[in-house]
Amino acid sequence: MKIASFESEIYRVPLTEAWGSSNYSFTSLEFVIVSLKSDNGLIGTGWTFSVGNGGAAFKSMIDYYLAPKVLGQDVFQVERLWSRMWLETHDVGSSGVTTHAIAAIDIAIWDLLGQALRQPLHRLLGGYRDSLPGYGSGVNLHLDQDALLAQMESFQAQGYRAFKMKIGKDDPHEDLERVMAVRAMVGNTARLMVDANQKWHPSEVIRRVDMLKPANLFWLEEPTLSDDVDGHALIRSKLVTPVAVGESLYTKHQFAHQITRGACDIVQPDVYRVGGITEFMKIVKMAESHNIPVAPHFGMELVAHIGCAVPNILCFEGLRGAGLSEMGIIERPLTVTDGTIQPDDTPGHGVRFDMGVLAQYRQTPERLAREQVTTRTDV
Repeated sequence: MKIASFESEIYRVPLTEAWGSSNYSFTSLEFVIVSLKSDNGLIGTGWTFSVGNGGAAFKSMIDYYLAPKVLGQDVFQVERLWSRMWLETHDVGSSGVTTHAIAAIDIAIWDLLGQALRQPLHRLLGGYRDSLPGYGSGVNLHLDQDALLAQMESFQAQGYRAFKMKIGKDDPHEDLERVMAVRAMVGNTARLMVDANQKWHPSEVIRRVDMLKPANLFWLEEPTLSDDVDGHALIRSKLVTPVAVGESLYTKHQFAHQITRGACDIVQPDVYRVGGITEFMKIVKMAESHNIPVAPHFGMELVAHIGCAVPNILCFEGLRGAGLSEMGIIERPLTVTDGTIQPDDTPGHGVRFDMGVLAQYRQTPERLAREQVTTRTDV
């Protein structure tokens, strides 16, 4: 079975609620959606995303450099196709735009594989379990305390028993007050995680997080610059709170540096940022070989499959505001039931976009140039 043709489009879709963290604020995501058609008529769907900037670069990379590399090639040579795309674009960047763009094609290839073999993706990748627990997650630093607690209450209503909130207020006592208010609401037995979004230098992290000891945190996420492996190792050596990293890492090599240097307790790869399912699974298996759990970032609809395929996926992230299901842009939304999800048994990944809904969000070069998006609040 060979790849005969492809199509790609870019869409800017509004979040269902605004996001605000220690260093960014935005109200939409860009999605680049790719369709790969095989010579026997099957159509595989893949996609990638950006937080407001980069989608046009992903689409250009796909249209002019990556998709031509897989046209006419055997779908079942998935490792060869991934390596070819990554090596061909390595000189312009081993990660970032390149891996985001590769992800869309790689996900579409895996969708084709599942359809061709008449197997859902979670079975194709391992078939370890039937459902996956998750945690309610909010990009919520901009919310006042009452609104923050209301969001946590809504997560409880979905059956979640684990919760994540943002920290990074200028006043550390304000962070402490907010965290303790959430802890009091969710109870002592619930898992409570915090995310600093790379806000502080290592010495500041140690001082700030030490204040949060009474909250008994399950993990501290991205406490300092993601590139600073030594900084994360220092933080981990000084804190009793487990350290989670990976949302802003893009290759298995970057994850290897964090793991082998003792810089993390939990890894959080993003299936889109690391180049799709092929690379994601290598990172998961590397973590498993070091007895490190994986808590994937974002991508609930794909993580449902991956997380049910292998044993060391800890949970999925029920990220408020930006799930494909919550945004209403797919035909069969994934439902959270009692804090868990169950993957679709349709061959492939089962995600089918509602093109009628998406049509209003389609971006042209002129529209992208006219409707500029600024997300960072720290520069």
